Amino acid sequence: MILETLLLLLPLACKGTTAAAATDDAQSGSAAVVAVPMKQSSYGPVFNLTVGTPPQPLTVLSDWTWMSFFTRSAYCDGSYNVSNCIPAGQGWFDDHASSTFQNSTSYAPTGWANTAFLPGEDFNVTYASDVVCLEASSDAAAGDSSQSCTPATVFQLSDFDVALTSALPFAGIFGLSPVLPGSNASFYPASYQAYLNDTLAGALVGYHSCANLASSSSCAGGDMLTVFGGTANSSVFDPSSVAYLDVETEPCITISAPLDFRPARDNFWSLRWTGFWIGDQAVDLNISSSSSSSSKSTSSSSPACTDSSPLAVLDEGSEGVGAPVPSSAYDALVAAANATVAANQSVALNTGNQTYYTVPCAAISTLPTLTYELGAAQNYTIAPAQYVVSVPPTTTTTTTDGTAPTNTCYLNAKTWALGPDAPAAFFGSTFFGNLYVVFDFEGLRVGLAPLNQQLFS
Repeated sequence: MILETLLLLLPLACKGTTAAAATDDAQSGSAAVVAVPMKQSSYGPVFNLTVGTPPQPLTVLSDWTWMSFFTRSAYCDGSYNVSNCIPAGQGWFDDHASSTFQNSTSYAPTGWANTAFLPGEDFNVTYASDVVCLEASSDAAAGDSSQSCTPATVFQLSDFDVALTSALPFAGIFGLSPVLPGSNASFYPASYQAYLNDTLAGALVGYHSCANLASSSSCAGGDMLTVFGGTANSSVFDPSSVAYLDVETEPCITISAPLDFRPARDNFWSLRWTGFWIGDQAVDLNISSSSSSSSKSTSSSSPACTDSSPLAVLDEGSEGVGAPVPSSAYDALVAAANATVAANQSVALNTGNQTYYTVPCAAISTLPTLTYELGAAQNYTIAPAQYVVSVPPTTTTTTTDGTAPTNTCYLNAKTWALGPDAPAAFFGSTFFGNLYVVFDFEGLRVGLAPLNQQLFS
């Protein structure tokens, strides 16, 4: 399928404005809209780009909660040493091999403690700049050579205090956090810098997953498709059905794991979570009065939340897997689903800390729908088929009664201990699996729309 039939190669927002419509000749000059198919990994979506001159291909992890573009380098333990800093199989960017690389003196080296990227060690980076190119892969583009190359892109270069011995399946992190007023370029995602430099045609980033769809054609053969500088077209979703919600940020979000790294930052795609129902049973979301089972407690130095409703943080990675459910409501969901404690508690459904339960696979359609109200304005649902995961048997050996082993159906809910010391939950792939997601960097808002029904059949 030709990619142009799937994509609207145009921006939906311009610098300093939010446009209400778009036309098919909006792309001009060197500005591009680049549709990048991504593959699912255990960490989240990964894709390929290039950095430097000549271009060095890197596989990077897409992360909506990280602030900037980060690359692994051969700097660690106080020196540049490839054999010491780069374990076998680890992708990395070699700044020594790029003629356009520049160290940045505008931004001080930074180290974050308590990150998920480097547990137990400080995630230390320096800042630099070089050419970064986003490009639709040849498999995805089917002849379309859409590309955006941005010179002097500011990014983070690893400078860890320790030499890591294990390789990761990606060479960098492509941060896509929103840019809040007053931020400098060290907080700018590479795609936002491309937009500011007129190498991307718009300030929007569009996303959808093909995991629940009949085929991956709308993701150009990938597991999901991210469109930089625009969105997919009406064959994927109806642009008139997009409901936009303003990003709401509060310093108190930084006391919620896994966002409790230091130094703190609050630029996340966070929306106010104002309502939740299990079937027709309403759940209290008041974090100012609820009792949290978090191991942390608030202190006089902790930022207090100004709103009694929690925040929903959008995340396409591993932390967002599973239907978000307040810990206080988990028993109610289990009871409503008539679920039983799973015999296998080691199954890796999500990163939550809760007991797993199973339901009869034949009874999935009878389970309650989960309804989420965001921004006191829009309701979104997760159907039972989305929050129940069918896990194949680990053996093909017949049981004692001679029958073949069957799949086991698990409730894939991730509990969040919401309260004064835990004011946020992650909404990820289980939540937006049937939705089109639009990030508006200029308008600081998130657009959500249902994917077209024909994609499911």
